[in-house]
Amino acid sequence: MLTKCQPPIILKCWRFYNKKMTSALSELLFKKYMEWQQQLGERRTLKQFSEHIGIGQVYLNQIMNGRRSAGEKTIMHLAEFFRDMNFYDAVNLPRPDPALTFIIRHWKDLPTDVQEKIEREIKHYSD
Repeated sequence: MLTKCQPPIILKCWRFYNKKMTSALSELLFKKYMEWQQQLGERRTLKQFSEHIGIGQVYLNQIMNGRRSAGEKTIMHLAEFFRDMNFYDAVNLPRPDPALTFIIRHWKDLPTDVQEKIEREIKHYSD
């Protein structure tokens, strides 16, 4: 049976957990921002960084300041863009299978007959 004081404790725990995940993501994004500036050899604004990585400036700022959580699509985009699976770890999402990611990335480069062969093989094992 829940007492009156338990829900706020649960809520506080969730906020702490969510803040901890956001903090890990914020730190990783800040690290990438600093590395990018070092590669360029000059200071750049967060707006320029957001344009570079393809994420809206306001959204990126909110994520980096812990005011908003990043969605799964954003995490996938960041991991793909930076080629760094640590973005999944930062928000406690399972990492995608490397072989499947490779196939998806190169699917459009495969000839149609090869795509069809792969589809037949998958159907064979899924039935």
